[in-house]
Amino acid sequence: MKILLINPPIRLDANPNCIPYGLATIASTLRNSGFDVEIYDVNALRPSKDTIITTLKEKSWDLVGLSGLITTYKFQKWLIPELKAINPESVVVSGGGLATSSSNLLFKHTEVDIAIVGEGEQTMLELCQTIKAGGDLREVPGIWFRRNGRIVINEARKNIENLDEIPFPAWDLIPMEIYLRNPIWGDVANNSSGFREDVKVTRSMNIISSRGCPFSCRYCYHLFGRSNYRFRSPQNVVNEIEVLVDRYGVDFIGFVDDNMMTSEKRLLEFCDLMERKEFPITWGCHGRVTSAKPEILERMAEVSCVWIGYGIESGSQKILDAMNKRATVDQAKQAIINTRKAGIYANTTFIFGYPGETLETIQQTIDFKREMGLECGSFFATPYPGTPLYDEAQSQIKDEEAYIRSLGNATEFTINLTEFDDETMFRLKKAMDENRDVI
Repeated sequence: MKILLINPPIRLDANPNCIPYGLATIASTLRNSGFDVEIYDVNALRPSKDTIITTLKEKSWDLVGLSGLITTYKFQKWLIPELKAINPESVVVSGGGLATSSSNLLFKHTEVDIAIVGEGEQTMLELCQTIKAGGDLREVPGIWFRRNGRIVINEARKNIENLDEIPFPAWDLIPMEIYLRNPIWGDVANNSSGFREDVKVTRSMNIISSRGCPFSCRYCYHLFGRSNYRFRSPQNVVNEIEVLVDRYGVDFIGFVDDNMMTSEKRLLEFCDLMERKEFPITWGCHGRVTSAKPEILERMAEVSCVWIGYGIESGSQKILDAMNKRATVDQAKQAIINTRKAGIYANTTFIFGYPGETLETIQQTIDFKREMGLECGSFFATPYPGTPLYDEAQSQIKDEEAYIRSLGNATEFTINLTEFDDETMFRLKKAMDENRDVI
């Protein structure tokens, strides 16, 4: 049985710099069980639509799987009928954030045959084994599928408890050189905005060392269920780094977990292993301001951590509380101070236009940025399906499919959640991004 996995294009305003990690671990899982697997990485190659069609016509497959965030909906809606036309007998499967949060939308507006809801490794393997054996799809937890003109919804699959059981990504099936040469966090990983001058990033790679998040910010989407947090063992993560260094000459690792710093015990164990290995690399991760303790940061810096991303989001406690951030403005300030003191670059992100945003809350964020010496833009508050913020915005979303087709990476405006008119909102966002007073 031949399986083709497709990675849709995403964030086309930036070079492809993060491998499709989940798709690649699914590929490894399938291949380890004897399936013939190929990945067509459209995001890495960035071909035209005509080239995609030409390329697909040259391939063969029994089952094709697409994976992607909600922002890939427009592409998947275009591609699925093309796949059906090229290979009418094959099964079309969609998984990832789009299929998990918006299965109804997929089945209503595309010809998709099966949707995988939640984690994909075990479900995709069991699905392919069942199809190969001519078994009953009703016995496969974690999927929706078409049967006799209706949609069958199977029982949910439990999340994988031991993440160490998941094989490393199938790097050999991906155009690695494209990803390696594009710094994970763009120019910031090469000595801009205060990044350490002694750090040079030439070959970077992303790793996911945990799944889920123990927090429940109202704007944040969780593929694995809200507040369901599991992590790989430090040794397992270090083993992966060793392969990347030895096989691909990686000199920077970007951990793209929601929050790598949640477990202090695990983080310190990881640091101890990194110290023993003495890899010729630097690394970075995402964390929460509530985890930014001086002694932890100093230990991370000792083993070559040079970048930590914090979702500050607002300088207004009112907005932070509305977001359910479970963090304070003072904690955010102290986290930046502590991180800089440890010699680590503190990257920060902000969200503009959250419900309840006022001139006062905008000015508080401007004041925060000035005080901390931050010069950065902000993302539009964007309700993504599967989040509490999306539920709150339902009354404003008149056409769900049109709205989801419009979704990008939150740098584009999609919906006004404030009391300001659109023109005023754009003017205020520009002022906040440039640290200009609004009152």
